[in-house]
Amino acid sequence: MDLYLTNHANARNTKFCNEAGQVLYKSETPGSCLSHNRTTKISKVIPHDSPEDMTDLFADLAAIEWHRLGSSVLTYGGFKQSMKEFMPSKGIFAQHRVFTPPRDDRSFRWTLGMWTCSLILDDGSKTPVAESHRSNTGVLGKPREARLEIFSGFEHLADVILIGYVFVEKLRKERERTAQRRIG
Repeated sequence: MDLYLTNHANARNTKFCNEAGQVLYKSETPGSCLSHNRTTKISKVIPHDSPEDMTDLFADLAAIEWHRLGSSVLTYGGFKQSMKEFMPSKGIFAQHRVFTPPRDDRSFRWTLGMWTCSLILDDGSKTPVAESHRSNTGVLGKPREARLEIFSGFEHLADVILIGYVFVEKLRKERERTAQRRIG
């Protein structure tokens, strides 16, 4: 399952579409980057059968309250929890985030790479679950859109994978910007 981002530069303000261009999810973070404690609202399209009305209707899926000091807070599935509890950091330089989704006993691990994020089963098998792909203008190689690829067998976890992706991609982007400032 591929979810294409309409705004490749910001996973917190984009629409996530299937290959046909149909919007399946959207994320919105109102306010300026200077605002304190901004909140990203993640919504999911509500399927409907009316051929007359093709307007996309959305239902709230989750919200992430971003905190500069202290842990950000996730509201999802009827609960509210700090991201530090829901998805604690692991590893040297905290490059991993581990979580167990609701209604699933398995542990998953996000890895924040320099350019992309990837998700695996955290059970020793290292089974790939999801991977982000950056956009490519095609100067070197084939042009492609930014996307989140969810591998076969894990599509039923698309909601929580997408929520996790929005969170870890923000963290990864912050690290990328910090590294670029150090270089030059």
